[in-house]
Amino acid sequence: MEEFEEVEELFSEGQPVDGVYLLVHGEVALEISASGISPQHVLTVVAGESLGWSALLGRRRRTATAKATQPTRVARINGEELLELCQENPRLGCEIMRQTAAALADRLNAMRLQFLGVYRLQPAGFTCGPEEIGVD
Repeated sequence: MEEFEEVEELFSEGQPVDGVYLLVHGEVALEISASGISPQHVLTVVAGESLGWSALLGRRRRTATAKATQPTRVARINGEELLELCQENPRLGCEIMRQTAAALADRLNAMRLQFLGVYRLQPAGFTCGPEEIGVD
């Protein structure tokens, strides 16, 4: 187990990937950087969720910065060892990859909503009921 204080970084964007993190207690903000602007908050990860999934996908560098937003405890698992375990136990591997896919989907949706917010657009199909669009 590893513990982090508020605003302490678990890892930084661009760092080499070293493992997957399971959030046991606390909250972690994921941020991305771009040239000329301050880091942008993408998503908040809470207890029971994972982060650092790049280690399971063969990526060599972190794609975001992870900062504790309150006192936080995580279990860090070596990515290579976890992949070996998944290969040895396909049922476990399938479940871990399913959870990873769900985390990716959540992050993709968060990015989509942020993109729409930047351009002050409304997500199609999510903001109005049948009475508002003339459906019988």
